[in-house]
Amino acid sequence: MTSTGYGNRPFLTKHQLAAELARCEHCEEKPCQEACPANCSPYDFIMAARMGLPSDIRRAAGEIMTANPLGGVCGITCPDTHCMAACSRKLFDGSIDIPAVQATLVEMARENGGLPDFPAAEANGRKVAVVGSGPAGLACAGYLAQLGYAVTIFEELDSLGGAMALIPEHRLPRDVLRGDIEFVLGCGDVTAKTGAQVDDPAALLGQGFDAVCVAVGRWQPYSLGIDGEERAVGMQDLLSNPGAFTFEGRVAVVGGGATAVDCATIARQQGAKHVELFMLETLTEMPLTAKERQELLDFGVEVSGRTRLTSIGDDGVGTVKVQLAEGRTFALDALSDVPGTACTRGDVDTVVIAIGTRPALAWQDAEGVFSAGDAVNGPTTVVEASAAGKNAGAAIHAWLERRPAPEFPKATKSYERFAGYRTVPVDLSCDFFGRTIRSPFLLSAAPPSDGYDQMVEAYEAGWAGGVMKTAFPACDIHIPGEYMFSFDRYTYANCDNVSGHPLERVCKEVEALTKEWPDRLTIVSTGGPISGDDEADKAAWQANTAMIEQAGAMAIEYSLSCPQGGDGTEGDIVSQNAPLTAKVIDWVMQTARPDIPKLFKLTGAVTSIVPIMTAIRDVLARYPDKKAGVTLANSFPTLGFRPNTRGGRWEEGVIVGMSGAGVAPISYLTLANAAPVGVEISGNGGPMDYKAAMNFLALGVGTVQFCTIVMKHGFGIIEELESGTAWLMKERGIGSMKELIGIAGPGPVVDFMDLSPTKKISDFDHDLCLSCGNCSRCPYLAITLDDQGKPGTDPSKCIGCSICAKKCFSGAIHLRERTAEELELLCEH
Repeated sequence: MTSTGYGNRPFLTKHQLAAELARCEHCEEKPCQEACPANCSPYDFIMAARMGLPSDIRRAAGEIMTANPLGGVCGITCPDTHCMAACSRKLFDGSIDIPAVQATLVEMARENGGLPDFPAAEANGRKVAVVGSGPAGLACAGYLAQLGYAVTIFEELDSLGGAMALIPEHRLPRDVLRGDIEFVLGCGDVTAKTGAQVDDPAALLGQGFDAVCVAVGRWQPYSLGIDGEERAVGMQDLLSNPGAFTFEGRVAVVGGGATAVDCATIARQQGAKHVELFMLETLTEMPLTAKERQELLDFGVEVSGRTRLTSIGDDGVGTVKVQLAEGRTFALDALSDVPGTACTRGDVDTVVIAIGTRPALAWQDAEGVFSAGDAVNGPTTVVEASAAGKNAGAAIHAWLERRPAPEFPKATKSYERFAGYRTVPVDLSCDFFGRTIRSPFLLSAAPPSDGYDQMVEAYEAGWAGGVMKTAFPACDIHIPGEYMFSFDRYTYANCDNVSGHPLERVCKEVEALTKEWPDRLTIVSTGGPISGDDEADKAAWQANTAMIEQAGAMAIEYSLSCPQGGDGTEGDIVSQNAPLTAKVIDWVMQTARPDIPKLFKLTGAVTSIVPIMTAIRDVLARYPDKKAGVTLANSFPTLGFRPNTRGGRWEEGVIVGMSGAGVAPISYLTLANAAPVGVEISGNGGPMDYKAAMNFLALGVGTVQFCTIVMKHGFGIIEELESGTAWLMKERGIGSMKELIGIAGPGPVVDFMDLSPTKKISDFDHDLCLSCGNCSRCPYLAITLDDQGKPGTDPSKCIGCSICAKKCFSGAIHLRERTAEELELLCEH
């Protein structure tokens, strides 16, 4: 997938990117992260990017670069044998193109404000020398700079990048390489000295450096040891300066690896009429990625396997066929010449040797001298070399701090992260009725909070608190089987009612939770009967309250709005009835302890929420010394269909409480109308991402409760919620939760008559158009297709509704301002 949006460059278009992001299942085990040598987490940077706001792209890039400082280069050059090989979709519909996603996100961040800041730690007074500026050397330098070291990079060549600079421009745009190098140089006190040859790394210890990392790579070419070898072009000479070479006729490239393929493609670009690979491997044995194999086809490179070059002379090149010993896999010692196959090829004009390299510098690791990268690990990918560089940096840091040497599973797998990156750059702490909590995000009363074990796991993941699932004193509780419904990927529903655990058990769990997690907000949800016998009902509500207060709950939530199984005397949901709601709340408040906040859970399924909120405000005003508010807007009553279990001829309908993305717009409107009444609100019902939660906060709620998103993504989603919130706050200059809460008001809703009547017109990028014809379904009949299936717009009919642009999966349609002539045609029509 190559983006025409970025020109002929290896990035995805905006719509291609969105399509790949949508395919990610956000697997709990994160197999893609473990498969990445640098431990970069596609789970996290894909989750971060899916909203698509500029702050999302920047923090997604931050997630990449904190694990792999060569994130841009690796996104373009990584093979499909690391993260893609571990992708859970590989055997389903094909792996997500994670490297392309990574490369695109880093590029987008750089083009739109730059990568996030990675401030270095305060200088620690120590200096480290890094010999070599390839991926291992750069990663080591950046890692140590982030810890406060003064790092000097010594590079023998005139530019930085090492072997990365040998990757052809068409595979690795040079501005991407420069961008990653600049990132490392900006990670702290990093100085780069080019044209600086180091013959004895250990001698640097006597020149003011406290430690040395040798990361010189492999720059000494292997020799074939054949007659006339001096006539050949060396791969490093060709790849480092391809413009210096012009080829005519036929070029033979000796070698079967990725570097040989690079030499072959460069030879074609530099004029060769025909290029042939002479190699000992067969085509299937070549250690290439799918993209590299495709390059052989794209550039028309001929492949001659099991062929050994024996000489280079005036009359051509000598070759001989080789064979692999029976039962052996490919190895040099398993090959032998095939008698009678020697010949001379007189049609070869130029030979390029690309059979590999070895270290050009000899040294020994000693006290204070460390090593990393291909020089010690053999030929590896860029990401493996980056991982090795981070590990070397960690080893140097431990040695200088006089700590035990760190242990690594292998030299080319690193779990280290750059120290300067902040996933939550803004303080998210907020006030809950006088108690400071770490963030405004809480678990809603739901399956993820149904017991001690769930709450502990949530707290360990980082949740600020939670409402334990609604419970009552021991009694028969009916919980239907298979009670969960899924309307789409982000909208769920349930037909269960309350917890199957008795309130007595929940209170014991609360006692343990508040003791073990005193800094978290443990809330209990309960309720009571509405039978018409007010005295008995009041006693039950008050008794449940007293039991929970005695258990030490930090707040109590009362369910007045369960959409399914309700037993209200007027309607199925108590809180649809303002007088009844006020009466129940008054029962509770009469005996409630003033130091334990009470939340009364309402529903958005009302003609207007204002009368309900007004009635509640009037009740609470009678108890000014007691802390209370509401939870709003809850799941929404809907009807779900499932296979009939009673033998009927049609699916059976079940009343369910719909939650998730489908409910969020209902909750927005409900909260916008409720907030001005002046009652404290804990928002719930709909948020499936951090931006929806921020919309709740901006409308005036003090905390946000989550249910469906946790059932979909697990307790760990709190990291994404907090990171997304903090980064958007930082971008918009919002410094605290106090500033964010209510920021959309007053008057968050624009009146219909105040909406602009100015009408744009649809326009098309025919380079992106795939001629599916779907836009011609325009309800105003404004779009038609020409003879080539390309769309055009009739300005007299298009009213700029934007439906076509929103449904175009390739991104070929956009809206633009009308010309005066187009506006006149619309007015005449």
